[in-house]
Order: sequence, then structure tokens, then C-alpha cells
Amino acid sequence: MSTPEAEAEAEADRPGRLLARVGPPVLSQAITAGTSLLLQVVAAHTLELPEFGAFALFLALLVSASALHTGFVGDGLVVLDRHDPDVRAGLAASAGAGLLLAGAVGIGAALVIGSGDPAVALLYPAMLVLWLVEETVRRLLVARRWFWRLVGNDVAYLVGTALALGAGWAWAGAVSLPLLFAAMAVGAVTAVGVGVLQLPRAELRVPRPRLAALPRVVSFAGWRALQAALRPAALLAARALVANLVSLAAVGVLEAGRLVVAPLQVVVNGVGTFLLSAFAARARSGRTRPDRASRAALLLTAGTAAGGGLLALLAAPLGRLLTGEPAGSWLVLGWVAYLVVWSAGLPYVALAVAARLTRAVFTARAADSLLGVALAAAALALGAPLAAVPWLMAAGGLYSVWRLRAHTSRPTAPLASTQQFRQDPREPTAPPEPFRRSPSCPSHPPP
Repeated sequence: MSTPEAEAEAEADRPGRLLARVGPPVLSQAITAGTSLLLQVVAAHTLELPEFGAFALFLALLVSASALHTGFVGDGLVVLDRHDPDVRAGLAASAGAGLLLAGAVGIGAALVIGSGDPAVALLYPAMLVLWLVEETVRRLLVARRWFWRLVGNDVAYLVGTALALGAGWAWAGAVSLPLLFAAMAVGAVTAVGVGVLQLPRAELRVPRPRLAALPRVVSFAGWRALQAALRPAALLAARALVANLVSLAAVGVLEAGRLVVAPLQVVVNGVGTFLLSAFAARARSGRTRPDRASRAALLLTAGTAAGGGLLALLAAPLGRLLTGEPAGSWLVLGWVAYLVVWSAGLPYVALAVAARLTRAVFTARAADSLLGVALAAAALALGAPLAAVPWLMAAGGLYSVWRLRAHTSRPTAPLASTQQFRQDPREPTAPPEPFRRSPSCPSHPPP
């Protein structure tokens, strides 16, 4: 005999309801990735190929830093009890240290990749720090499951970046690396301002950093941050290998193929954001169900494969549209295979992170990242074509899919342990249906 809870879950799983719930996170990712894609298309059409390769390296470093910061601070805000003063203080201390480190790394990268250009050395690290501040604001909106407000925040970033880029282009008459970084910095400042206006004061209160809860935070967020940075770091390593073993121009070709599948990656990232918040809410209420991860993996993998096949068929015209040159079919298919493997493992990653099994996730992801990079390095050293790189990175990822599926299928202790990670009574234990705003949340028009 079915229970009211089971009937409610079945109702929530209907396709229409599911699309309504997943839609806002996917739309948010689409806007963010669309802005990045706009910048990459502009760069591909206006910069020389070596400069475009340098921009790809700068962007890969930004993605790596963002993943590391999001994994430690952002996902800590989503999964841990951010209303606990000690936990919040530990996250604040971590965020401050991370921003300082990101600024220092940004300066070093700008001096090396940017060939000592003083404008790049000033603007890139500043943009990098502002981007991470914006990402922190975004994750606060995710933690509250205010996904339509998150969409508004991302629209602000798009508008700010586009207006700054257009104004700079009209004034200078050309696009350069400093102009691209300045436009991104303006967009980040705009998004931070909009986010501050949307969030309640309690979420914006920054406590005095102290270390009392830092061991508790690190036990979850440290492994999660390292794991979240693995995939972009592996891609950065692959680009560096191509730059050193082939040429910087070849990095531009590799990036051009990846741009063709960028719309598909948007959907995958959006579904991942939704799954983590949904699984975290279920974990806090003790209603974790591993079969939901398997079902999500099947649906997401099938959808990614279907969408990727279509993009591969349109590789040549899409390549001309995005970069001015046709993209190779095998290169695009390689990036599709990479995304398919990523999609197959993503639900299991989200389930394991919600269960705070972050060390196990890191171990599996580290093994597949190292394997993929090693295979790509060996192939390039032996003279393999550039198109082999994404195929070999995908092959490495198969290990973590198998390992995490097996790990999350095991019976585990109840997840509501909650002296350390208690559910805040002011928040619902499941996402609103379908993300209805509370009466205290003013109406915000979705874009």
C-alpha cells in the first residue's frame, strides 16, 4: 500500500514536474556558459590563433580556480549547516585565504602566459578574484534553492560583460586580452551587486574568521574542493601538453572542437547543480535513495549521447559559425564521448557528495584524471593525432563511473548525523514545487 510520501515523490517524478524543477538550474548554466561562449567566439574571431590559445589557457585556469573555490566554499554552503556560527566562520576563513591565493596565482599566470604584459598582469588576477566572489554569491542562492533568482544574477553578469565588451571594442577599435578580462570583471561586479540585493542580510553576514570548526569543514570541503578541481585541472593539463608537445596554435584547434559541444555541457552542468541540491536536501531529511542516482545516470547519459550525435553531424557548420573554421568530426565526437562518460558518473558524484563521502569521490576522480592525462601524453608523444586527446580523456573517466556506482550502491549509515550538520529549521527539506518563491521573496521575472 502506497504512503502519502511515496505518492508525493511519484508525483514529483512526473516528466512535466521534473522539467519544471530542472529547468531553472539548466537555464542558469545556459546563461553563464552562453556568456563564456560569447567571449570565446569573440576571441576566436578577433585574436590571432596563438593569442586565442593563450586565452584558452587563461580560461582553463579560471575554471580550475572556480572549481576549487566552489568545491570548498560553495558546496560547503550548500551541504553543510551554514547557519552554524562555527561552520560559517570556518568557511569565511577558507574563502578569504582562497581569494588571496587566487590573486597570487593569477599574477604569476599572467606574467608567464601573458608574456609580461602589464595590463594583463593587472586585469587577469583582479578579474579572477571578482569571479570567485561572484561564485560565492551564486552558491548562496543555490543553497537556498532560489534558482530563478540565480537566473537573474546570471543575466546581470551577461549584461554587464556584454556592455563592457561592446563599449571597450567601440572605444579601442579592437579586441585584446586586457579588454576581455576587463569586461569579465565588470560583469562579475554587476552580478555581485544584484546578488547582494536579492539575498537576505543573514546570508551576507560575514563572521569573524576563526578556526574552531575548520577541521569539520575541511573533512568535507577539503576533499570536495580537490575533487571539483580535478576535471578542469585535467583539461588544463591536456591543453598544456598539447601546447608543449604540438603547438600553442593546436590548443586553439582543440578548443575550437570543444566549443561545438559547449551547449551540451551547459545542460549537463545544470542537471548536476540540481542533483546536488536535491540529493543534499534528501540526505538532511534521511530520505536518500541510491536508485534515483542510477535512474538519473541512465537518462542523462542517453540524452547526452543523443544530443552529442546531432552536434557531431553539424560539426563543420557549427565550427565555421563559432570559430570561422570547420571543426573535425572525430575531434567533436571525442568531446561528445568525454561528456557522455562525465554524464554517466555525475549523478553518483552528486549522491556521494550529499552523503559527505567526498574522500571516496576524490580518490575515484583522481585515478581517472591521472589515467586520462597519462594516456593523452603517451599518445601525443608517439605522434597520435590531436583528435585522440578527448577520446583518451574519456577512456580514463570510465573507471570513476564504475567505482562510484559500486560505492554509492552499498548500504550506508543514516545520513542525518546531525550534531555537526544539522538541518536548519528555516529551510525546507525538499525543493519547492516547482521552485515556488516564498512570500518573503519578491517577484523576480525569469529571463
